[in-house]
Amino acid sequence: MAIRQKAAIASLIIFLLFSISFAAEERPATGETKTGAIIGTVMITGAGPLEGGQVMIYDAASGPPPMPFKYERTPDIAKDIEADGKFRVDLPPGKYYLSAIKRLSGERIGPPQTGDYVFRSLDEKGLAKEYLVQAGSLLDIGTVSAAPLKPERLLSHAVTTSIEGVVKGKGGRPVADAVVAAFVTPAMQGKPLFVSEKTGKDGKYILRVPQGTYYLRARNVFASGPPQEGQIVGYYGEGGAAPITVKEGERKKGTNINVVLFPGRGPFSETNPKKR
Repeated sequence: MAIRQKAAIASLIIFLLFSISFAAEERPATGETKTGAIIGTVMITGAGPLEGGQVMIYDAASGPPPMPFKYERTPDIAKDIEADGKFRVDLPPGKYYLSAIKRLSGERIGPPQTGDYVFRSLDEKGLAKEYLVQAGSLLDIGTVSAAPLKPERLLSHAVTTSIEGVVKGKGGRPVADAVVAAFVTPAMQGKPLFVSEKTGKDGKYILRVPQGTYYLRARNVFASGPPQEGQIVGYYGEGGAAPITVKEGERKKGTNINVVLFPGRGPFSETNPKKR
């Protein structure tokens, strides 16, 4: 059993190092694309500007529209809002969705929590409103309002389609404060498309997603970059990242993920993971 466990850990480390190396070799496309921009002002309902918040931009070409009562999609761009509530986001031509949030936790991404100030741009049907950005144009959405999120509005009251399981560490023990992220490619590069809330002491996670096939990675931070020494990291699958498919309305339970401590540049350690 010990030999198999060491082999699994070695396979995981090799896979992670290969993925990080592969991601580091990517280069942005050459040439310049003329951009457009979305501007506006975000205020807190009945109060002042949403200072300290961020505007979230979702590229319609890279994933489904955000649907807060079914799943939370990770934004493609997060732009800080200025002290007076104003913002400007320069974008390549295309279609986008928009929201804004001020998180009490200070996290940059992840599902909103009770008390966070949230604005969601919705159309008359209650669906994510689509914005068309054209080259050289300025799209002004005007002044919008963000309100504190109430407990009854949280996603935990509306689980429809999901992947669920337990994040486990050494000896199969549950890992708290872990985040599970969903990607659509086995390389799991860049920002994930969806993320779970942090696990509790029982290590259980619920990852709300639309139907599709995903590759899962567990970390103890919401960050999308390479892991740092002492942080936990793992993925779903044995000997390599394995796809998992979920159908609309299905709650795919028992999708457990084993994690190890990322060794960084030093020797591998089985001590407790560092927290951020």
